[in-house]
Amino acid sequence: MKGQAVLTCRDCRRTATVSGELPAEYSSCFRKVIADGGWVVAPGDRGDLLCGECLRSYEGSETHDDAEKVRRR
Repeated sequence: MKGQAVLTCRDCRRTATVSGELPAEYSSCFRKVIADGGWVVAPGDRGDLLCGECLRSYEGSETHDDAEKVRRR
């Protein structure tokens, strides 16, 4: 049986496709897509994803607050 999924970045809507015969080929493709694209689960409880490009510039509330503290030092 073949599986297919489309990962979509929460912020920029960039997509990546995972596909292959289950379980080995699909799992291998998933690991490659995640590693090559830098995909991560976004902070929060919804399970959204961020691509590697958006992760590089991600600034959540904690990051923003911490950045201000660092600048004052």
